Amino acid sequence: MRITIPFSVNRNDKRSLLVQVTDGLKEAIVSGFYKPGDTLPSYRALAPMLGVSRIVTEAALRRLADEGFVESRPRIGSVVRNRASLQWRGHVVFVCPDLDVGFFQTLLAETLRTRLNREGYLFTRASIEHRGADGKYDFSLLDAALTRSVDLVVVLYNRPAIFSHLAKLGVPFAVVAGIPKAPAGAIGFTDIDFNTAVPDLIAACRGAGVGKVIEYRLHEVMCDAVPALRAAGISAKSVMLRPDYAKGKFYAIEEAGMNAVAKAISTGRFEREAVHFFSSEYLARGALLALSRAGLESPCNVRVVAWANAGMGPSYFRELSRMEMDPVRAGTAVAEAALAYLQSGEYPSCSVIGPVWKAGETLDGPR
Repeated sequence: MRITIPFSVNRNDKRSLLVQVTDGLKEAIVSGFYKPGDTLPSYRALAPMLGVSRIVTEAALRRLADEGFVESRPRIGSVVRNRASLQWRGHVVFVCPDLDVGFFQTLLAETLRTRLNREGYLFTRASIEHRGADGKYDFSLLDAALTRSVDLVVVLYNRPAIFSHLAKLGVPFAVVAGIPKAPAGAIGFTDIDFNTAVPDLIAACRGAGVGKVIEYRLHEVMCDAVPALRAAGISAKSVMLRPDYAKGKFYAIEEAGMNAVAKAISTGRFEREAVHFFSSEYLARGALLALSRAGLESPCNVRVVAWANAGMGPSYFRELSRMEMDPVRAGTAVAEAALAYLQSGEYPSCSVIGPVWKAGETLDGPR
C-alpha cells in the first residue's frame, strides 16, 4: 500500500473538503498513480495525511465505491477496480479552471455530478491550473482524465485555449458560457446570460421613481445593465473596480467594494439619490459595510441592488433587492442538455441559464 498521496487539500478552495478529497483520489486513480489492485490508504490514514477529519475521508472513499472506482473489501480496504469492470453508460468530464472556482461553480458541478450519476453516467471533474507567469494552462490532469473513454467534456466559461486543446484531441465537448455561438469543434453550448433580470431591474427602478443607477463591476463578462437602463431613459454609469487579488480572491473583491464606497463618501462624491448596483455579492458585502460605518442604511439613506448567488446572501437586516443566480437550477439545466446529447446525439440549441429578479426592500427608498 502506498504511503503517499499526489495531492493536498487547499483551505482557500471554495470546493468542499469532501469534493477536494474525492476528486484528488479519483484523479490519482485515473492518472495511474493508483493502479488496479492497489489498496488505497484507509480513511483513518488519509485524515492526518490531508489534515481533514475522518468523516470527510470516509465519505470520500464511500463515494469512490459508489461511483465504481474502488471495491470495498472487508479486512482489506478500498481496492482500485480494473477499468474494464466499471459498469457505466458513459463518461462525462467537467472542466473549470481553478482560478474560476467559487460557490456557484462548485454547486453547479455537484448538481451536474448528482444528476449524471443518477442516470448511470460516470462524472469526473478535471482540474486545470495556470502555470508560470505567462498564464498558460497545465493540461496534465485533464489529459489524465481523458485516458479513459470519454463521451462528453463540459467546459465552463469562454476559455478558447481549452477549446483548442480539446478540438485537437478530437474529444466531443460542450461549452457553458456567455457566447453567441458554439466555438469551433464544439458539439453545442449552453448560454449564460447574466442580463436576464435587467428588464425587471428597469421596471423596479421605474416603479420606485429612480432617475439614476450607478453600477459597480469587476470585469466585462459580468452583468452590465447600463446600456439597457440608458435605452429605457434612466441615467446610468458603470464603475470598473480592480481588486488586489494577491490578498485572496474573495477577500479582495469584498475589500474593493468597501474601499470604493468609503472613498466616494469621504470625498463627497457618493451620490445618495442614485441606486447603487453591485454586480457581485462580495462587492455588495463590502459596500454595505462601508455604508454602515458611515451611518448610512439601505433603503433609508441609499438604495442598493445586489447580484447574488442563491444561498450566498449577502445577509442584511432588510431583504436585498437582487438579481439572483441559482447554481442548482443552472446545474440541472446543464445536466439535462448533456443527457440529451448523450442519449440522442443532439445538444439542445436553445438552452439558456441566467439570474431571476428578487424584489426586496432595498430599492424601495425611505418609508
